[in-house]
Amino acid sequence: MAVLASILTTAALLAGCASIPPAPAGWAPRDAAVPAVALSGAPAGLGEAAGEAAGEADPGSEESAPVTAPGLDERLLFNADPAAAVGARWGEIPGNATFTGIVRGRVTDALRGLEATTGVAYSPAADAPDLSPENRGCVAGSSTRPAAELVADPAFTPQGAAASVTMTCEVVAAVGTVLVEALRITTASAGQVTSDETTVYYADTMGSFVTTSDALISDDGLRTLLTETVQSLKVSAGALRPEMVQSVDDYPVEQLRSWFSLFSFAADGALVLHLPSDFTVPELDELGRLPRTDPLFVTLPPERAAALLSENGRLIQAPLASGAPFTVPPAPTRGQEAVDCGLFACVAVTFDDGPGAFTEQILDDLDARRAAATFYVQGYRSANNPSTLARMQSTGHQIGNHTWDHPDLTKLTDEQIKAQLDRTSQAVQDATGSRPSTFRPPYGAVDERVLKQTDLPAILWTVDTNDWQLPDDPVLLDRAVQQPGPGSIVLLHDVHENTARLTPAMLDGLLGRGFTLVTVQQLLGTPAPHTTTTRG
Repeated sequence: MAVLASILTTAALLAGCASIPPAPAGWAPRDAAVPAVALSGAPAGLGEAAGEAAGEADPGSEESAPVTAPGLDERLLFNADPAAAVGARWGEIPGNATFTGIVRGRVTDALRGLEATTGVAYSPAADAPDLSPENRGCVAGSSTRPAAELVADPAFTPQGAAASVTMTCEVVAAVGTVLVEALRITTASAGQVTSDETTVYYADTMGSFVTTSDALISDDGLRTLLTETVQSLKVSAGALRPEMVQSVDDYPVEQLRSWFSLFSFAADGALVLHLPSDFTVPELDELGRLPRTDPLFVTLPPERAAALLSENGRLIQAPLASGAPFTVPPAPTRGQEAVDCGLFACVAVTFDDGPGAFTEQILDDLDARRAAATFYVQGYRSANNPSTLARMQSTGHQIGNHTWDHPDLTKLTDEQIKAQLDRTSQAVQDATGSRPSTFRPPYGAVDERVLKQTDLPAILWTVDTNDWQLPDDPVLLDRAVQQPGPGSIVLLHDVHENTARLTPAMLDGLLGRGFTLVTVQQLLGTPAPHTTTTRG
């Protein structure tokens, strides 16, 4: 009986099918909708393609290396004030005053805004959590990372503050003489994000132009971007008719620019756009929850992108697609710059008693980090090593007078004091063409009688590492890195092996805390003659 029922049911169904009318002549099923632009959860072709063009990426690796800009000047501010915290990092092009002025202006504006909000005046500090070299400048992914994560990350934002400002940067592309840097400023109150703004700067490293992404797409190009992005999102949601229904003219150009301002070019000239997480239009809302990632990137191939660009955009697209190695102009060394120690946490590292067998290596370590130092040299050593002094001078380090052969000046006659200092100044002048502007008395031994014998002001120190006693490495590192504060003068000696060996770690430790390493001249200016100065 069961088998018979099954047979009868099947027959009935077949009979019903036979009654369906045939399709009209010429009818065909609608083709599946095709996205107008490519959507992805990763910036396809952006960082990796630019990196490959600059020779940075490893073609054999599954994950390409972050885009880097060799020679970019990394800046770091980190103040863990519990009422008004600051964590700021950005990149400057050495020698490019226009770009530096624009970016530095954004920094100072953000600090003033924090002061206005909290009533707490900003002061430089070095409270960063010993950041490694790759994490104290522009960090890959920081321009698209969720703002709440940046605010909660102690490497970017001091924790537990009533209010904070966080500035991050990311090198989006660095090809030829074009730098593309995303600068992001996030504010928070009690750990909760209150604002989050990202600006992408396009700068010619040689100073020909600086522009932002909102000037690179034409008004008509923005309208096309809206239309094609909406269509692609509707396709991803399974809409049968994905065409944009609402008129693009309903959206002011200013709103379109706010949506489509965070983008860059891949090395092949493709346009890669980071779509804001809050981007939507009414017809997308009607579809319900869209299957989209956050962040979401829109990619247009080079030819399609070119049709949407402004004249400035087309001028930038070509150099970025060239694949040329990134270059920066010749620039003054750190010691030759005007450094604002009211903005940066300045520290003066000083080396006494040289030049010696280790001085050249110490100079290498300083120059590799664009860090400045002051060398208080002995006269007889200077006369025997004039080329080392010439290198100190040419690379922007300051040279001070440390007497001819290191006596206690307070135990000498007036004539002997003058001879010790005058002979040394002459040896420095013979090697460099200029005389020292300060002196450091051996052992810190100085009195009014010594000061009267010279017009050079005496410079002492605030942090004595006692490296000449050959302490264990951790002890010396702690003294040199953890004890200094903003304005400190650190005493080291470039004639000791342990000091030379640990110089890279000491410099990285100070930079990782957020210090800017400057000369005594940059820190103090020019002290008056016949005075003794200790700062910090």
